[in-house]
Amino acid sequence: METAVIAERRPDGLLDSIKSALRRAISTLSTLLFIGAMGVLLLMAWANRSEAVWTAEEGWGYAFGIIGGSLMLLLLLYPLRKRWRVMAKWLTVKFWFQTHMVFGVLGPVLIMMHSSYHLGSLNGRVAFFSMLLVAVSGLFGRYFYRRIHYGLYGRKATFDSLRADSQSLERKLGPLFKLNPRSKEMLLEFEERALTLHEGMLASAIHWLTMRLKARRLYRRVLHTLDVKLLAAGQRKQWSHSRIKREQLRMRRLLTKHRRLLRQIQEFHFYERLFSLWHLLHLPLFIMMLISGFVHVYAVHAY
Repeated sequence: METAVIAERRPDGLLDSIKSALRRAISTLSTLLFIGAMGVLLLMAWANRSEAVWTAEEGWGYAFGIIGGSLMLLLLLYPLRKRWRVMAKWLTVKFWFQTHMVFGVLGPVLIMMHSSYHLGSLNGRVAFFSMLLVAVSGLFGRYFYRRIHYGLYGRKATFDSLRADSQSLERKLGPLFKLNPRSKEMLLEFEERALTLHEGMLASAIHWLTMRLKARRLYRRVLHTLDVKLLAAGQRKQWSHSRIKREQLRMRRLLTKHRRLLRQIQEFHFYERLFSLWHLLHLPLFIMMLISGFVHVYAVHAY
């Protein structure tokens, strides 16, 4: 008895996919525009190395320093919003996270414009390099954060919720596995090895890298096998060439999603450890930046 290989996609599912793709496109475009704008400001600061247009002591250059320093100080609003009950109803955590990320990039850029790439006094150098360390650290933190959350602003992922998603996806792949049961066995064996936890950061990193390399070969092999089986099944059922192509495309999307989700499950503990270590480093850097920044501002105005 033959069964349908892949269920037809529901219209509401297609609409959700279109909306999701549109949101991703808008997010990517806005990110690229922001990066481009920051690049232009940095080029303007580089062009003003001779301080022909503004200086750090007065006018626009002074304003850039005050605004940039204030934005760096306002970075505290995001952690306060998460921990201080008084701020619990002050907009959403998503809004404050977005603001935190924007200020964490715009603040250093404005300070670069303030300095026009001149390091100045010793306390100014300490403040400048502390700021750069905090900014770079923030970019790493953003990367780790995304690996243990659903999306950039979503709820924190857990093994249980990730496994539930994986099992739901495996049920959708069920009809495909009937075409070639060995493919299912290979994926289950790989999943068991991939989800084996290792003690220690180095062992986890080696295991993570090894599984990523093996996953590339395994999914390519499974995809090729199922492609052939699906083509044969479509010819037996006298499907049109366009329908066979559609079913193959859907099969590729399901397997790609399965591979991505399995990788996310495997990486969860690894990136969670990195995120914890990052917190231990980021906070002292931020405090050092604040202290050196206050010293710099005081020294400039006092002497």
